[in-house]
Amino acid sequence: MRPDPARHRWRLTWRSMTVLHIHELGDPNGEPVLAVHGITAHGRRFRRLAEEAWPERRTVAVDLRGHGRSTYDGPWSVPQHVTDLLDTLDSLGLDSVDLVTHSYGGAIGLTLLQRAPERVRRLVLLDPALALDPADASETAIDVIDDNGWASIDEAAVARRGGLGDEYAATIAEELTEHLVEGDDGRFRFRYHKPAVVTGWGEMSYPLPDSVPVVPALVVVCDRADIVTPDALAGLRRLFGEHLTVEHLDSGHMLYWERFDDTARLVTDFLEA
Repeated sequence: MRPDPARHRWRLTWRSMTVLHIHELGDPNGEPVLAVHGITAHGRRFRRLAEEAWPERRTVAVDLRGHGRSTYDGPWSVPQHVTDLLDTLDSLGLDSVDLVTHSYGGAIGLTLLQRAPERVRRLVLLDPALALDPADASETAIDVIDDNGWASIDEAAVARRGGLGDEYAATIAEELTEHLVEGDDGRFRFRYHKPAVVTGWGEMSYPLPDSVPVVPALVVVCDRADIVTPDALAGLRRLFGEHLTVEHLDSGHMLYWERFDDTARLVTDFLEA
């Protein structure tokens, strides 16, 4: 009998040794936090949270494989991302961490918890992209393939700002400095590998696992983003039971930009509880 791919996927592992590019933030002697970003993003997006919300902790914010300054070589599956995270923790001598994730990082975080529960003390899921509609994920992946970047930095800035107001100008400027690069064709694109991102959208459409080892977990739902579906939230309640704390924010998906103070408060209160 052929295995159920939805179940089998959570048991896959890879053996390649890779240490990711990291952004070391906060107190190097503090309690460790591993921060895992979302699709198309990079680790330095956690800078302000690490330096202003919990500066007494040591935050290790990674650039995932295919993103930022880490390797672009495949494979780009969630199990490989988990292997990369474990390799990186081993290289830093970190036995266990509080795990803070955003978006795609939530799927990676659940798999890390499943494979190596002794490494995760507490789990934070900021608007996690879990069990997405496969048709929507496919459509978004096609948009990634077709995307040809921007003709200028100003054009990229307008696109990245979206509907955010002028008060986010400094945040957007920091994002462009870290993440925008000019290609050989003179067009500007964010620093990620398209094949890795296309793969990621497929990975986020897998169903939730049947079970995970239970640790204290916080999920923050961005009500204006429509990323966390009722079914996904019900699945998280099933997995974590009374150990799950659920909070809602009137925010888009980039909650650590749009609602920084609230995001900082929710996460720090949870980590200090």
